[in-house]
Amino acid sequence: MRPVFLALGTMALFAQQGVVAPAIPPERPKGGLVDKYDELPLLLGPTSAKAVLAHRGVFRDNLAAAQPSTKVKARWMAIQQPFTVLVVFGSWCSDSQHQLPSLLAFDVAPNPFIELHYLGVNRDKVLDPAAWPQGCTPQKPSRVPTVYVFSLQPGGAQKLVSYVVETPPRAGQTMAEAVLDIMEGPLAR
Repeated sequence: MRPVFLALGTMALFAQQGVVAPAIPPERPKGGLVDKYDELPLLLGPTSAKAVLAHRGVFRDNLAAAQPSTKVKARWMAIQQPFTVLVVFGSWCSDSQHQLPSLLAFDVAPNPFIELHYLGVNRDKVLDPAAWPQGCTPQKPSRVPTVYVFSLQPGGAQKLVSYVVETPPRAGQTMAEAVLDIMEGPLAR
């Protein structure tokens, strides 16, 4: 069992008094699936940004630091071609916990041309093909998060344009910026 520690301010108060702060055990789910390593609940299958943020506090904590700049928001809103963005993530995965919030931030002001979908996976990364949005060919992610960008083609078919695996390709880039680069790039046309 992994301990959950008290907030830094409380820990500092204990340290001043020469007392070791007690660990607070994580809350156990009742009847839900748990991760075999951290023994915390898993978020599996199709889900929403709201559910991801409610699932584990680390997503909410990282969301505060992942707010997009005005320039990134303007780029997001400037997309005028239909895209489906599918985010395959693990609620247990530290890379997912760090990378997802830059995309979750766009749930507040969505672009009508961009459909964002979230699919939670276990450590085996197996997904039911029926969980994929209609028209998107199911893929087999090898690592999480993996973000797939599909463009809507004439006749309603979805074409896989590109994807980002685990971390954005450029240092200092957010996952949202990497996805924008794909949607604005020549492959998307």
